[in-house]
Amino acid sequence: MQSPWIAAKVLELYPYQVEQIELQSVRPKETVWTVATAEGEKMLRQREAVPGRMLFYAEAHRHLQQRQFPIAPLCRTKNGGLCVAGGTQAYALYDAVSGKEVSYYDVEQLEHVFEFLGLFHVASQQFSPSPKAKKRNRLGKWPKTYTWKLQELSGYKKMAASFVDDPFSILFSETVGAMLAAGEEAVEQLDSDAYAEWTAGPNRWTGFIHKDISLSHLVETEETMMMRYLPAVVIDLPVRDIQVLLHKVMKKMAVWDEELAARLIQAYHRTHPLTDGQYRLLEAELLFPHLFASVARKYYLGAKDNWSDEKYMWELQTAITVERTKQDALRRTPLPSLL
Repeated sequence: MQSPWIAAKVLELYPYQVEQIELQSVRPKETVWTVATAEGEKMLRQREAVPGRMLFYAEAHRHLQQRQFPIAPLCRTKNGGLCVAGGTQAYALYDAVSGKEVSYYDVEQLEHVFEFLGLFHVASQQFSPSPKAKKRNRLGKWPKTYTWKLQELSGYKKMAASFVDDPFSILFSETVGAMLAAGEEAVEQLDSDAYAEWTAGPNRWTGFIHKDISLSHLVETEETMMMRYLPAVVIDLPVRDIQVLLHKVMKKMAVWDEELAARLIQAYHRTHPLTDGQYRLLEAELLFPHLFASVARKYYLGAKDNWSDEKYMWELQTAITVERTKQDALRRTPLPSLL
């Protein structure tokens, strides 16, 4: 499916004079081509997605454009379509955006990223996908998800007990009890008026989130930060995006930096201020041992064939350090007090 012929056939559906097609990257569920046209450089992305789901993503992209959010323009087909479907594959064409890469180690840039994330969430609100779009909606599902993940961790705990000579399982067994306790505490924090109101009340969240935001999706131009494209999105609470991005930053540091976390949350608050109750929900999201659970799942399900035993141990040790220092920081200083 990475053939230039495939890309060329798809591009025939767009109103552009194509001059050159070059394969840029191939991943398990995504292929990207750089396309030189008489109207400028474009990026063609092929994704493994059913047509309705890809339409949902494309409509979210269009919604951001309509709200004047700085994102690479999504190109329309000759018939005005937002994307192209082909069996289990879907295609979208974007204007190429160039700029300075964003670094996990530049604090000033990271503050801009969290301000940008707040603007993203503001722009995403009042989103109303068409009936043909296959929505992804996770509102109100956190308690079940947390419970399921804790049950999964308990299952791995039983598995680890039988691997008495396995270094990973020994370290996992020494730590899993405290992680399960933190997860249970997070579940209790979801039993609040803030969660009920934000997911089902009259002030229910009407936007979408990025789901798996990464700095690779962003570039800094001379004028502003821009999003190069919009990958998978989901209707869910914005504090999930904050949690995911904070964990990615802190994992790079291999420890939870309390001062840096405060600066980044304050940066987000400048563009999308939340209530104290909503920040308590962010606390629950951060308190839950997402990193620890993710490493355990990969190990016991054999999800990473290319990871060595040493790599797994490094990932587990890093997750444990980040989780412990994060939990200590959250219990010492409630998030609303940082603002």
